[in-house]
Amino acid sequence: MAMSQAALAQGLGFDGSVELEQRLFIEDNPFPGINHSQTSIRFLAEFFKEWNNGDDQLVFEPFVRLDAQDNERSHADIRQLIWSHNGENYELSAGIGQVYWGVTESQHLVDVINQTDNVENIDGEDKLGQPMIHYSYFNDYGTFEAFVLPYFRERTFEGANGRLNGGFVVDNDRALYESSAEQSHVDFAARYSNTIGDWSLGFSWFGGTSREPDLLRFADFEAGSTTPFYPQITQLGADIQLTTGSWLVKIEAIQRNHDDPFYQDFAAATIGTEYTVVGLLGSVYDLGLLAEYSWDERDQLATSVFQNDAFIGARLAFNDVNDSQLLVGLSNDLDNSDSRAIFVEASTRLAPVLTMNVELRYFESDTPSDLLFRLEDDSFIQIGVEYFFD
Repeated sequence: MAMSQAALAQGLGFDGSVELEQRLFIEDNPFPGINHSQTSIRFLAEFFKEWNNGDDQLVFEPFVRLDAQDNERSHADIRQLIWSHNGENYELSAGIGQVYWGVTESQHLVDVINQTDNVENIDGEDKLGQPMIHYSYFNDYGTFEAFVLPYFRERTFEGANGRLNGGFVVDNDRALYESSAEQSHVDFAARYSNTIGDWSLGFSWFGGTSREPDLLRFADFEAGSTTPFYPQITQLGADIQLTTGSWLVKIEAIQRNHDDPFYQDFAAATIGTEYTVVGLLGSVYDLGLLAEYSWDERDQLATSVFQNDAFIGARLAFNDVNDSQLLVGLSNDLDNSDSRAIFVEASTRLAPVLTMNVELRYFESDTPSDLLFRLEDDSFIQIGVEYFFD
């Protein structure tokens, strides 16, 4: 304890966790040589240092995943290695950082700064560290942010021996770019945000290399492989949330334009609501009910599964000493009613430094042209035991 107090006095901090994770796939994979289970271990830590009366900070977050089955899922990343300086009405950051935009549950259309770490989880919530210079200016009229993004991170994908690739291997070693600068292309972004009464408003602009690769343009369906292509885009985004009593109303919308005439410019949006029942049926439980609708102007040509989809879900907080939580969701395609995805996420503390995480992902589709069709044999349940240290 004395060492911890001394470190605290010097503005030092350190903590992290190690998780042993086991995935069990519900159905056999139709491709030979693919295992029915997947074991991995994940390490995540955070080192923190502050000085200059707290005005300057340095955060370092290393990340490592080791997977026994999929070599491509075994990877290391620097989630953050960033210095920040806080002024009277501004903040300047430089290094490798994480930035999250968005308010909806089923997808985050406006979240375009960090690349998705796709091998971590299929929900798109995990992100790779992004090299950046980030400047924020605060005043009574809101927050103005500007980003310079000098290096591009390619999306991670499962390998030939992994699951959740639908038998379609992405060859990242041969990635193609619209820009001749490839990964060295300098991207830019800006955002304005403010809270006015019950409204939280965010408006963003991004110009540069798309974080979403095109996997169809150079696909070899006979070989079951593809080369990802990263086009140049300009994207305008809006994320808006209204808080009124127990209700939240959420909207995310984008307009994405391309320089390459091969691609269609399009608009997309997700709108939804969340209602929280505090003290469910006189208990200590809090229940949040979720409903969202997603639309994509490209309709059946959309590269997202959320082109005309309805989502419903529930979030249950047990408010107990073990911090137990449960989240359940169902997304259903309104064009192909046989196409749906179900997820369950639950966690509870087994001991002060030990947590159990359980996740279920179920995919169903009978329509070969639907994006979920390739995943219907990859439904799984995942159990993780996470140990926290400091």
